[in-house]
Amino acid sequence: MSEETKELAAKLFNGVWALMDKEGRTEEENYLMVHMAHASLYHWMQVGTPHNIYVGEWQISRVYALLGNFDSCLYHGKRALQLCEANGFTGFNLAYAYEALTRAYLVKGNKSECTKYLELALRETEKVTEKEDKELLAKDLDELQNKIIIQFMN
Repeated sequence: MSEETKELAAKLFNGVWALMDKEGRTEEENYLMVHMAHASLYHWMQVGTPHNIYVGEWQISRVYALLGNFDSCLYHGKRALQLCEANGFTGFNLAYAYEALTRAYLVKGNKSECTKYLELALRETEKVTEKEDKELLAKDLDELQNKIIIQFMN
């Protein structure tokens, strides 16, 4: 049972990524993406590690950022950060928890909180030693920095 649950959690997680990357998603696909992300997290909560649960919370926050839902984005971003703090996750994972909160506050239009969490993410990125991880973080944080500049130009 637990192996099947893990496979289902991973399949749902990957399905969410496919929808997140899809251009021109329909409202129905957005609806499906939200519920698949929650279902993936639910299954990871049954059989996964704290890291799996953290990643699930982060993914849900990212989904809600894409959909412009501040409250849910912030809630799950904070859950991701709490899981990092409770489990001693640093570097890559903690930087992405801060990235989630940066996205949440970007959705809200709160420049000071955006900047605060982006700076924390950038500082945490300095601790990342894996080249691929560092490049992925840099790409995502550069994208966020550009969005912040554009959104708050006035």
